[in-house]
Amino acid sequence: MDPTPHGTSHREALLAHLTEFLGDQYVIATDTTAPGSASGPDVSSELPAPIDLAVFAPSEQVPHATLVTLGLSESPMRTESVEEYRLELLMGLPAGWPGIDPPQPELLEAGANSWPLHLLRDTARIPGEDGSTLDWGHSITNLGTRYDPSAPFTGALIGPPYGYPPQLMNAPTPAGGVQILAVLPATDEELALRVSVPSGGDMVLDRLERAGVTAVLDPARESVTDGPAPWRLHVLLREPAEHLGQVLEGVLPNMAEQLGAQGIDEFVLPIGPEPLRWRVGGRFAPSALASDLALAALPEQELAALREAVGAHATVLTISPERPGGGATVAGAAAMALMLVEAGKADAIWLPHQRHLTTAAQFAADIAAELPTTCRPHPDPADDDAARTSGLAALGGAEVRFAAPGLSMTERIDRLHRMIADCVEEVGVVPTAGQQARVDGTTYELRLDAAAGTGTSTDAGTGPGVGSEVPEQVLQMVPISPR
Repeated sequence: MDPTPHGTSHREALLAHLTEFLGDQYVIATDTTAPGSASGPDVSSELPAPIDLAVFAPSEQVPHATLVTLGLSESPMRTESVEEYRLELLMGLPAGWPGIDPPQPELLEAGANSWPLHLLRDTARIPGEDGSTLDWGHSITNLGTRYDPSAPFTGALIGPPYGYPPQLMNAPTPAGGVQILAVLPATDEELALRVSVPSGGDMVLDRLERAGVTAVLDPARESVTDGPAPWRLHVLLREPAEHLGQVLEGVLPNMAEQLGAQGIDEFVLPIGPEPLRWRVGGRFAPSALASDLALAALPEQELAALREAVGAHATVLTISPERPGGGATVAGAAAMALMLVEAGKADAIWLPHQRHLTTAAQFAADIAAELPTTCRPHPDPADDDAARTSGLAALGGAEVRFAAPGLSMTERIDRLHRMIADCVEEVGVVPTAGQQARVDGTTYELRLDAAAGTGTSTDAGTGPGVGSEVPEQVLQMVPISPR
């Protein structure tokens, strides 16, 4: 560690700002591995600046060690609106952290002691390595692998340095203002929640703040969430909305007035058999919906309207169950979404767990036709002669598959839809093995297919262990009377 920083006016101004809040006792851990570092390979000066770490000792102002990157702000990043900004990253370490308080470099050879330093430095290198940006609410993932067995974290979020003075976040330098944000280690469940809704980073940061999590690492802290809900219904809204009062205006007037007066953007509405969580905010990138858009079986005019809605929606309302439940909760969410459609507030509806993306008009037409809201049949990607549902597994049921080589795909999907509708006697109940229904003159029975019970969940991002194999039961729709 080097007690003297590199002598640039930008860095000197940055350190002057940091010492005002963190104390003047610090050393610089120089980056000796980056191509642009003093002791690294001889390379072009156009390569990214090395990422050094300013290691601040505990002080009267801050009773624990603090690490701050030096080098990320040497090059500005650009937002989608092409505005430039500069950023450095921070992480606090508990008092007495081995190798840091006091400085003992040899102790940092142990992974249990050094992983926070690697996480902080590696995160700061990302923009220079691939040209991407880092900003408030963004996440970094270690692909489900813990940084060290001693802590539960498999990634991190970029957010405010909770527990530090707010004034620390903005450093004046000759190159312009530099934001100081924190790298907040995150669990699998927190990362899965972050990607489950638009602007999910803000949702997780809010939960971290409410739980009292600070920018000082706590390797023993528990996750602030169990992960995302098993299913979600997204309403792509045509007008901007900063709070739920604007969304519910003209739909639920009394509720809109109460929520609007407080500017609430997330709320649990105790309507129906199970409470549902409403949250408004953010937008979807069109790429997030592209695969389900490709499955939309709509007339060309409707499909064009859907593409426009995907690209032009103003914001998103997400409805999800507050706790796991059956299909009745999906039916309740669909009824609420229909109210927004009828009020002219929605352009499109997306149920990711059903792989179902459709226009507001078609959504209303499907409900009027009494199509099941619990699932959506699609062509079976593994069999050109079969259709199968998506959505029932998220409700604790089994997906249903219907193979019929002599029928067209449209006919298979239609029969599968009617089979499910006939098998459920009340709204939202999922079908079960042994149920029978007569469709187009043929009686069918649902039979559990043991051979197909080892598949994987198709709803990416629905909970802990995203991307891992999940046992999945499948019901086969089998004819038991002559065709």
